[in-house]
Amino acid sequence: MARLPNLRITSDDVNALIYSYLEDAGFSHTSYALRHEARLDSSPNLNVRIPRGELIKLLNKALLYSEAEAHFRRDGSNPNDQCNAPFSILKAHVCSQGPHLLPSPPEMARRRQELFPPPRPGSPTYGNGLEKRKGSPRLEGRLEKRARTEDAAVETVSAEGARMRKGYGEGAILMNGHESEVFICQWHPLKPNVLATGSKDATVRLWNVPVPPAPLFTPVALRHQPDPADARDITAIDWDRTGARLATGCYDGVVRVWTAEGAHQFNLKFHQGPIFTNRWSPDASFLLSASLDGTVVVWDMMTLKPDKIHQLFRLHSGSVLDAVWFDNKTFISCAIDRQVNVCRLGEQPPIRTFIGHEDEVNLVRLSKDKTLLASSSDDRTIRVWDMSVVKDDAPIRPPIGQTDPAQKCVLRGHVREVSSLGWCPSTDPAMQYLLVSTSFDNTSRIWDTRNGSCVKELLNHRDRVYTQSFSPRGRYLATGSADGRVLIYDTATGNVLFEWDCQSGGVFDIQWQTTGDQLGMCLENRGVAVLDMKKFGFGDYVAPPVVTAPVAPTPPS
Repeated sequence: MARLPNLRITSDDVNALIYSYLEDAGFSHTSYALRHEARLDSSPNLNVRIPRGELIKLLNKALLYSEAEAHFRRDGSNPNDQCNAPFSILKAHVCSQGPHLLPSPPEMARRRQELFPPPRPGSPTYGNGLEKRKGSPRLEGRLEKRARTEDAAVETVSAEGARMRKGYGEGAILMNGHESEVFICQWHPLKPNVLATGSKDATVRLWNVPVPPAPLFTPVALRHQPDPADARDITAIDWDRTGARLATGCYDGVVRVWTAEGAHQFNLKFHQGPIFTNRWSPDASFLLSASLDGTVVVWDMMTLKPDKIHQLFRLHSGSVLDAVWFDNKTFISCAIDRQVNVCRLGEQPPIRTFIGHEDEVNLVRLSKDKTLLASSSDDRTIRVWDMSVVKDDAPIRPPIGQTDPAQKCVLRGHVREVSSLGWCPSTDPAMQYLLVSTSFDNTSRIWDTRNGSCVKELLNHRDRVYTQSFSPRGRYLATGSADGRVLIYDTATGNVLFEWDCQSGGVFDIQWQTTGDQLGMCLENRGVAVLDMKKFGFGDYVAPPVVTAPVAPTPPS
């Protein structure tokens, strides 16, 4: 058999080609924005001479391949040589000689498989997709250090032989209103039927989810741009602990604060780039926002000060991708500079920096008891840190060249980017140290962070796994994927118990309701869906907490 060509296309290659086309075409503002957001100044491709019109030439070659794929048979004959219908890069070809002469879809799929077999894990082309990672406006990404899991036995769980129930649209409340893909959702902390969702259409919508057969209510639209045509991704949403206020982050760099009913209160303006996350402090006195511009701003939400800035942190040398609160005065941030910083209000240098990742760090998550911190990186590892080292008399960072003593374990196993992390909320001592990770390698993994072992590898999805959510008591785990399916697992066994298929597009985000009865889902097809888990026998009921609202001053009109 002839050797197959070593085909390799990276997102950086594509960005450089598009940048060259935009420069040639005179779109200077658009090319400048692409150069900045794709970080082409640090790319070796910026100095590669790309001939004028190269992108168009390559697209023409793609059309020629499409013609060969559609018209030529395996023996080299072309029964459609009289076809005069044009080929387009945007539309499917319809042969003028009649569709009966076109190869069947299975035949075309077989031809593609022969010419372009999927890359294997470990091959040079594996993992060089063009996906974006969630957390940096849906960009995602990369590799390693010392893992303690390489030689450990991993139990793999596939769908074969599993007894599971399936749903294809039924059993879900389907809600339409967004005008583009829906990226993120969050349930109200005290009102179990209120769900907030954020979309590419520059709106957040508040849904009052009915109990069937009650009719659907029209959602409240929180519009972030005066012109509906000026779409800017909603990148972050977060309720305060009482549900009285909702903070939203947008690609325009502005943080907005709304009432629980959807009334706009005020804008918080400082950042010079997209917001990647915003989070309320546990007592709702402060709100932090982290941005592409490399800053974290902590806003004082209990004051009438016009700008409300309590403290500005410039502690990273690049975009800040995620942040979480440790307590009311301390937070943890991560960035593309490979560092995880622990910061305290009133102090400017970090009180602790965790060192170990070999590429940009895009997610940080605290365990329920806040004794452990998990971070994931484009180096394709997850690192677990011991938070007990965060003490006033402890060194800020480990000595150069030494392993950070706070590093409890390194979890290695994914062969592509880690897309989400979640700690099991169970109070069972045997389960509270479990951590789940999802990846663009189509798998999810359940880790035991006490010893760094992977106890379950979940192989049931057929495409990138974007998101996960544990039920409130940790009995069940839900995952959502680009294959359009949501799978419900038994956390203890890893068995698939239930499958729901949206039938169109992927599932970008899911979140289990705070009381455990419903599962909210954000869909690529512009829809929002809610599954009644109690109806299917997977309810994990927890009574909603009783919270006293903080007394906040009324902002000026």
